[in-house]
Amino acid sequence: MLKIKLENENLEIEEGSTYYQLALEYEKKTGKKPLLIKADGIVKELRRHVRANEVLEFIYYDNDMAKLAYARTAVFIMLKAVYEFYGKDAGLKFRIHNAYYFELEDADIKEDEIEKIKVKFKEYIDSKYYIEKRSYPKQEALNIFDEKNMMDARLLFKYNYRPIINLRILDGYIKYINGILLRDTSYISAYIIKKFHRGILLVLPDTDDCNVVNDRDVDEKLFHLHNSSVDWAKQLKINTVGKLNEQIAKGNFNDLVIMTESFQDKQIGDIASEILKSKKKLIFIAGPSSSGKTSFSKRLMYHLRALELNPHPISCDDYFKERDETPKKINGEFDFENVNAVDIKLLNDQLNKLLKGEEVIIPRFDFAVGTKLFNGKPLKICENDIVILEGIHCLNPKLTPELDMNNVFRIYVSALTEVSIDNANRIATSDLRLIRRLVRDHRSRGTKPKVTLQRWKSVREGEEQNIFPFQEEADIVFNSALIYEFSVLKLKALPELYQLSEDEEVGEIAKRLIKILNYFLGVDTEIIPKHSLVREFIGGSALNVG
Repeated sequence: MLKIKLENENLEIEEGSTYYQLALEYEKKTGKKPLLIKADGIVKELRRHVRANEVLEFIYYDNDMAKLAYARTAVFIMLKAVYEFYGKDAGLKFRIHNAYYFELEDADIKEDEIEKIKVKFKEYIDSKYYIEKRSYPKQEALNIFDEKNMMDARLLFKYNYRPIINLRILDGYIKYINGILLRDTSYISAYIIKKFHRGILLVLPDTDDCNVVNDRDVDEKLFHLHNSSVDWAKQLKINTVGKLNEQIAKGNFNDLVIMTESFQDKQIGDIASEILKSKKKLIFIAGPSSSGKTSFSKRLMYHLRALELNPHPISCDDYFKERDETPKKINGEFDFENVNAVDIKLLNDQLNKLLKGEEVIIPRFDFAVGTKLFNGKPLKICENDIVILEGIHCLNPKLTPELDMNNVFRIYVSALTEVSIDNANRIATSDLRLIRRLVRDHRSRGTKPKVTLQRWKSVREGEEQNIFPFQEEADIVFNSALIYEFSVLKLKALPELYQLSEDEEVGEIAKRLIKILNYFLGVDTEIIPKHSLVREFIGGSALNVG
């Protein structure tokens, strides 16, 4: 018999028992369905065996690790269902919120075919297929990749020293899946499958209840930008980690940087031309944390000046209410991400005065004291002048209730990763932003990396409430991600993440980010241009962005 502690209860169980058997018994008693388990602080899959003296705690869908495992499992089942129907692989192209978009390489997926794929998907779930994890010596795994024509996976591990490679098998279908999965197919309890553009959209639960799925509309502007970004990377044959690493290994990194920066610079120039054409006097720029909106704003100003416009940047943060008027969260902390933390009346009054040609003194918020200071020079906009307002709420209609939005050109900045691990594994855009934030805040603000990881969930919740719902309000969406930047961020982030990998509170997040970064070959930062957007995070920017 094995002695263990499960959910604070001391138990004796038979040797050879699995976590899954414990979970079944627990579900019978409580009605709650565990998805994963934490054993001595480490998250594990239910398929594994119990060890003596372990301290165990079940994990449910309200946990981020469980949500990720649920999504990976559903994606794996979808890949299998498509393969069974067509006899060839689809690719997971990207994710937007709770929707995962798949396409075939060389054909559109028709409506009637979607219905048949739905049937196959449901068959796998109803049949409760066990998802096997099998370990192979590296060379044997590479041979499997060759045999199955999984060239992206083969290239991935060509540049990754790992003597053993774990592959997943579902009813004979084999794939490399980056991360833990649920035990079997029956755990996927809620989903929506529908046709979208050329491919399939798999929509999964986005609350803490895995039995409820919300079929919200996919932001079309964000979809088209993400789609075109991935297609551009694919056209250049650098759309996967393995292909990127190959270019670095061949000594082509310099060319890659110049090409990527040139492409992004052209996009910013095109946006400046659209602003000139619009003849609008107010430019609003919004985006989530670490999306690069500050560097984008600065670079946009240079392009506008080249078009003989005179931009005046102001920050929404300088319009914060006085500290004693700032709303608070339930835990008593100040809620600076709440739109009501902004002095909306003053902001609207000053913007309207500027549009009328009147002078105003833009406040500067003193964060140490918690008050606005009006000690700057007066601002008045004339014929070629424009005002650029940057802030997380700039697309939220509640910010400007007294402003005629016909006078405003709205831009949304996001960081949409073009590079995937392979056709079954994407890198979340939120992980890119988290790594950016960790590197920047540790370097320029002295924020301990652990604090950054601790705060991230709250930051993400604020984005879901205050930023993402208003993306479609933008006239233009700009992608700030750079194809090569994971290779640059790697050497800056890894030392800090390794120190946190065993931390009880944030260790699982740190290990996930370490795993992502270790897929990439690292590069020296000296070659990165001083005006590059990634300089906002790694330092050395000529744009005065911290």
